[in-house]
Amino acid sequence: MAFIAFSTIKGGVGKTTLCSHVAAALADAGRQVLLLDLDPQAHASLVLGLESREGPCVGDALGPRPRHTLAQVVVASPKRPGLFIAPAAPRMAAQERELFQWGHRLQAIPRALKTLGWTPDIILADTPPSIGAYTEAVLATADLVVAPVPTGAFALQGLGEIETAWRDVREQGGELVAVVNLWDRRTTATNEAMEGALSESTVPVLRARIPRSESINQAGLGYEVVFDTSPQASGVEELRALAQELAKRVGPR
Repeated sequence: MAFIAFSTIKGGVGKTTLCSHVAAALADAGRQVLLLDLDPQAHASLVLGLESREGPCVGDALGPRPRHTLAQVVVASPKRPGLFIAPAAPRMAAQERELFQWGHRLQAIPRALKTLGWTPDIILADTPPSIGAYTEAVLATADLVVAPVPTGAFALQGLGEIETAWRDVREQGGELVAVVNLWDRRTTATNEAMEGALSESTVPVLRARIPRSESINQAGLGYEVVFDTSPQASGVEELRALAQELAKRVGPR
């Protein structure tokens, strides 16, 4: 079982878009995938086919006195065999503040996973765009943390801050990598500057370059993945390549 998390402290960089598409791509490739949606906005849950509901959320399975086991929270994707989701809910913002006060919060996810009752091939996590209890718990647990980096000014500042947070909570093992998102092939000078800056970063950069794509944007606005709405669109091949690159990085199935 491998654990991959998508994390950043900057909003609007495509974190949830990448996480939900990687989850879908891995499920399409035959993996059993569990997505932990730890962002109270619940966008990953919505994009992957779960409508807003009043049932248990993943926040209910975390903390010193969980209201539910993780097995009671997880639901199967209505659209993809092999994809399972521990959905988020807006109330998780308040639950996170309570979790932050717990002295064992960095162990919250391993404790919850023990109540799952089965072993997925790959666990994915989408975190809030901030350093709080959920993000810290993920950074301390995930085998691989993926930080999306968009092209443009100040992009690497966010990468440096997530690296600092990762090092602060990580006792041993694990890996932090960056993935370039919202890549525009037309902005040659910007791209060259970006590549130069990334070459000096202490965080390894994945091969994938995920382009800006109106089709990906439109799919997200409709709470869909682009694989279903525009399977031949720009960015589809790169998103599937990213999923395979990540799967190879965390080891064989």
